[in-house]
Amino acid sequence: MTNLRKSSLITILVTATIVIALSAVSTWLLFVSGLSLNRLAVVAVGTLAVVALIVWLNLRARRRWLEALNRDTEALTQLAGDEHYRSGQDQIFTAELAPLSKVVREERERLVHLGMTDYLSKAGNRRALEQWLRDFHVNPETGAPVSVLLIDIDHFKQINDRYGHKVGDRVIENFVHLLKHRVRRYDLIARLGGDEFCVVFPKTDLSIAASLAGRLRAQLPSVIELAENRYHPLSWTGGMSVTDPFDSAYDQVLWRADQALIRAKDSGRKQTKICRPSKFADSPALQATHELLH
Repeated sequence: MTNLRKSSLITILVTATIVIALSAVSTWLLFVSGLSLNRLAVVAVGTLAVVALIVWLNLRARRRWLEALNRDTEALTQLAGDEHYRSGQDQIFTAELAPLSKVVREERERLVHLGMTDYLSKAGNRRALEQWLRDFHVNPETGAPVSVLLIDIDHFKQINDRYGHKVGDRVIENFVHLLKHRVRRYDLIARLGGDEFCVVFPKTDLSIAASLAGRLRAQLPSVIELAENRYHPLSWTGGMSVTDPFDSAYDQVLWRADQALIRAKDSGRKQTKICRPSKFADSPALQATHELLH
């Protein structure tokens, strides 16, 4: 606004200078031409009136321009205030949604966990096992091998037939509890269904995994509690294998371990056999060596 006032003052001064100059020129011309003083006065007054009109019109135009500028400024200020208000409202809305978003995220994680957990044993289920193996297959960590041990409780059907399914369910729960307390903290346990389980040994080659399986067999009890003061003999059969860089699918290691488990069952149970991957066979199990793990 200060600059505009200076500009208006300069305009008035320039106009006044022009008026004085025009008056002087008109007076000189009239004097030279021999006109009377009355006529000189009329010409001077007319010149002043014209210049005054020009100044008034200029000031009027500037005033309207300033009024329009003030309206625009007020509109921009109001708009800025509205934007700030909306921004504040958005922040409030976001803050109000944050707890709800957290609840939704936690509920989603809970549902995903439930979908990957066996309802009875609380171990991982087959879907979880497949996801673990898929992750290891797609994202191998510096080529570290992953060993798997399939476990089948011997003659579990006899427990269900003799004592009922509730007792059988308790055996499943107790067996998984025993496994969890005898494997390493980062080993993974899954129940594949019925009385079949799988232990996954991440970053573990077959020789170390075989030692762990042997230790597991030695540490698991020979009897399991069915009910208070009621026990049943416990034994299990196992099949082992390890991942291989030549595996074209994530579940090939599981297929080899299953072949070893079948061989162990056919050989009399209560033992663990190993099926090593073959790099040169069309079917890895056909030329794999089946070793008895003592």
